[in-house]
Amino acid sequence: FTTWLEQCREIDILISSTAAEMHLLTPPLLVPILRDRADRPLFIIDIAVPRDVAPEVNEFDGVYLYDIDSLQEIASESRELRRQQLAAAEAIIDEHVADFQKHVRLSKSGTRPTEECPARVSGELRTSEL
Repeated sequence: FTTWLEQCREIDILISSTAAEMHLLTPPLLVPILRDRADRPLFIIDIAVPRDVAPEVNEFDGVYLYDIDSLQEIASESRELRRQQLAAAEAIIDEHVADFQKHVRLSKSGTRPTEECPARVSGELRTSEL
């Protein structure tokens, strides 16, 4: 643990979770580390409560700080995006199912040639969705 600041010069991701009562990583500690990193980004995930990393370190170029709150926000946004995408996918499926059912009805009534069998139509549907 005593050399963790030195290790920050080499790592790309730092995950911190201690029981410290004060910030362990602050801007004054980070400045010399960033000089030695040759413009490589540093991702910091701080899951400690209270936080181990001062929020101000996120203001440095190339430093990306994520704490419990920001991770929760990202997860919530991701869930909402998936819900929206699910609704769009269901609408596409419903549209193709309706087209397929129409095709089957027309085939049975003799309106469309029987060569266009449901298997071909379902294959087209599967291909278009992939």
